[in-house]
Amino acid sequence: MTEGTGVRPLQASSDVPLLPEDLSALQRVFDRLCDEHRWPRDSAPARRYARMLIEAYQAGTTNERHLLMAGRLFVSRSREARSFV
Repeated sequence: MTEGTGVRPLQASSDVPLLPEDLSALQRVFDRLCDEHRWPRDSAPARRYARMLIEAYQAGTTNERHLLMAGRLFVSRSREARSFV
């Protein structure tokens, strides 16, 4: 975990290499969701989303629109889970 944040550093969960064009696509989707939610790029929610985004991409979801939809669902479910605590 990153010291003092309770957040694990981002790491690929697979041996699938990410090429420059993959990283560009991931960055565009990540930036859009961060902008929508006004998250600083280094915030805990942004890091959780980045980790989910990389995992989804490496699992085969490479369409940017689908990744954004998955990210929005991830955020919605995360908020719902916190509201039940």
